[in-house]
Amino acid sequence: MPRPLLAPVAAAAGAVVLALCAAPAPAAASGTAAAPASSTGQWPGCTVTVPPPTPQERDLYLCGDPRLGPAELPRGGVVGELLTEYDRLGALTPVAFVARHRETGVDNATGEVTESWRYPAHDGFAVENGEVQRAVETVREGTLLDRFGSARGSFLAPADTPFPERALPPDSLNTWPGGPEHNYRCYAVTEDFAAEVGPIAPAFEQPGGGEQVLLGPDLVPEAGGLDRLGADSMVEWGYLDVRPARECDVDGAAPAR
Repeated sequence: MPRPLLAPVAAAAGAVVLALCAAPAPAAASGTAAAPASSTGQWPGCTVTVPPPTPQERDLYLCGDPRLGPAELPRGGVVGELLTEYDRLGALTPVAFVARHRETGVDNATGEVTESWRYPAHDGFAVENGEVQRAVETVREGTLLDRFGSARGSFLAPADTPFPERALPPDSLNTWPGGPEHNYRCYAVTEDFAAEVGPIAPAFEQPGGGEQVLLGPDLVPEAGGLDRLGADSMVEWGYLDVRPARECDVDGAAPAR
């Protein structure tokens, strides 16, 4: 059952929040707990990358492969709480996971082969009885939102949405140089705005079912003429305020497990 998104959520010091996801070369994160892998980040059925992973990559990533996410997952803090029920690869080995969820293509401008995640259709909104479950709604001032990824991303979620319900790929949890820990960004809604809202489709061996907010350039007056709308622009225009990650911890940090 998706939790309602648009009802304002109480936050410390009356704050409201959001988070995003990204992807270049990462940095070590603190306050983490070992994933079910050895100290070298190896699992049975590990992927084989060319060139082979560096010692630093083996320390940072599962199997030394950035696509598979951190070698260690956080136990405490707001991100650790969201990962309580997270099983990153489901029943798949790393090799099978990458084979199922990655796809290759060709860059039309350069002719180079590219690789990317195979995201679900309909912008990741769930489909029920043949109908895409998305509708334009008003996101109210005082609502806490978050996102894993870059500040330019267009997708947000209620701040207490468990990570499995977001149906994101595992590299969404990587910590990148100069970026926030585990790529988690927190924002407060400071002025009402319209956005597309609906339940999240299953993907990446995760159940989905949480609620997502998709920012649309046709729904915000200042965005006229833009092809897409990111959270950074919403901050610039005064709809969102960047907040410390701890302010997105709606229910209080979960105990370490």
